[in-house]
Amino acid sequence: MAIRTQEKLITKKHGNSNLVVCPECKKEVSFALFENVDVSPVAALLKKSKGSCFAVCPNCAKVFSVNENYVREKERGTTCAMTQSDLSLWTNKR
Repeated sequence: MAIRTQEKLITKKHGNSNLVVCPECKKEVSFALFENVDVSPVAALLKKSKGSCFAVCPNCAKVFSVNENYVREKERGTTCAMTQSDLSLWTNKR
């Protein structure tokens, strides 16, 4: 039996970061940046933004949550550089 969920997530690629030392593998890499956006009718009705940004290390494939301040500044077009403090190991909060 299939279970339907209300979440309709779309993942968008947002380019790559500047060179940053990965907190896990300790190599200097350019992280691939992604954003999950919930486009379900429930999210639209409740006017809840369920977007989340994450970064993937191309060397060890670990996934990291990205600091909201960094994401906000990047979306505004501000020139900003990602640092290790902008990354935290991603955990599924379900």
